[in-house]
Amino acid sequence: MISWPAKSCLPFFLVWESFSFQQPQFSTRRSSALHSGEQTMEAIQSLAEFHDGIWEGQATSFSVTQDVAAGIVHRVTSPKYKKTVKVGVDMQKKDFKLIETIAWEDKFSSREISTANSNMDVDAIDGSYSLDMSLPSLPSEMIGTDKLPQFLVEHCIAMNDNERARCLVLYGMDQALMRIVFCKETRIKEKEQSLSSSGTGDSLTAADLLEMQSDVDRLVDKLTGQGETPGKNTVSPEDRLGALQNNVSGKQDAAEGQGLLRMHNANLFEITSGVWLGDLIIRDLPFIPLLPNERGQGFGAAQSKPTGKESSERGFGKWSIGVQKSAWRWMWNFGEEVRQIVDSGRAMGAEFAGPTDALPGNVCVNEGFARRIPKEGRMVYVDWSSDDSVTVLSGSMFIHVPRYLTFNSNSKTRPSKPIFTEFGVFSSNSDVVASPKNVEIDLDKDAEGGNVDIDSLPKIACSKISRVYSFEGLLKQGCSAFYILNRFGAEKDDALA
Repeated sequence: MISWPAKSCLPFFLVWESFSFQQPQFSTRRSSALHSGEQTMEAIQSLAEFHDGIWEGQATSFSVTQDVAAGIVHRVTSPKYKKTVKVGVDMQKKDFKLIETIAWEDKFSSREISTANSNMDVDAIDGSYSLDMSLPSLPSEMIGTDKLPQFLVEHCIAMNDNERARCLVLYGMDQALMRIVFCKETRIKEKEQSLSSSGTGDSLTAADLLEMQSDVDRLVDKLTGQGETPGKNTVSPEDRLGALQNNVSGKQDAAEGQGLLRMHNANLFEITSGVWLGDLIIRDLPFIPLLPNERGQGFGAAQSKPTGKESSERGFGKWSIGVQKSAWRWMWNFGEEVRQIVDSGRAMGAEFAGPTDALPGNVCVNEGFARRIPKEGRMVYVDWSSDDSVTVLSGSMFIHVPRYLTFNSNSKTRPSKPIFTEFGVFSSNSDVVASPKNVEIDLDKDAEGGNVDIDSLPKIACSKISRVYSFEGLLKQGCSAFYILNRFGAEKDDALA
């Protein structure tokens, strides 16, 4: 049960003493950018600052059957909904929880997500996150089916201050891909929230605790004289790695500075029109084999709670940070054959453990130029038979997931192997003005005539968040990435500048 204590009834120091964050533990393999306790608090603060509030949106769900020829089936659009999100504190279990209440038409539903038990990965820069959950409880109106899913993998990307994109990947009891759900959500402004909700001035939220903790830390440093000493210039490797991580986020801020980044409806022709250059921020978890009492059947974390030192080292926020250069490209013959290649560059700290080999695939569905379908509803479906995975592009969002959950599998046709999930959102600068030669550019019309001015096309970026699992179903890495499209034939290479 989540308790929301009143500010006057519980001393602040007693609240924080109930949480026992470990002292910094640096891995012998790689150095950590931040102490584990500090990383945990930064992740929680980022979640609370961005996601707390009321959101409104609509979900689009569909199924990808095992029959490749069938393509994408059972497309369902949910009714418009409003969702209240709050990061709460469970005082009894000493755990932070993400609490969501969704309302649509005359119905409502709620769920609680534990940061400790959901393998949650959080990008502390912008609040983007991913998680997984066994036997999730989700309303059928939102996921488009009444069937009970066995497992959920959820990704969420913060696009700007008031927009976010979410993707829910559902697997059935047969461990096969059952349903994919895309959600676009917009924050309701504070004035609208105050008119539609009652005041909560007497409640103490996680954001309040974090703000109070930072005030106390600054006061203690000032009294004890442990602040920055003038004239000292001691930079540790951890500080350099943190500065490099901030530099990566600065590229995204610079792109936003040229104009607000908004979701961009992309197609396969546009995705393959250049090389995507960017950076990865990697959150690597320590490799600790499962204990006998932790091993379960199938995919995901075991139901029994682990005990001992092994479990304490595999918790929320206890990851080591790494930054790595990356080049991502698609090659398409304008027919059914497509290939995806990821070239990893230099890294500092943890390195990317996901797939980097060339991945050949077949384009099963391509609605990129289907003019009868609105651009935001056009889909592209690619089957990667060699990897037993699929990629689905819908408007501005795409997801790459395996067809089956293959952990702890005894099947000869589907042996156990690690899997990789990735969710991405394309965005562009809405303030870009086209050149006089092409005041209005429509790839549907201009691509066929060959009269497109490359330099007048909008700058396109792609934000991605991914999860890498080990053979045992443990989350090995969580990664965030930000790419910029370097078009073929462009006069100025802004992505390399």
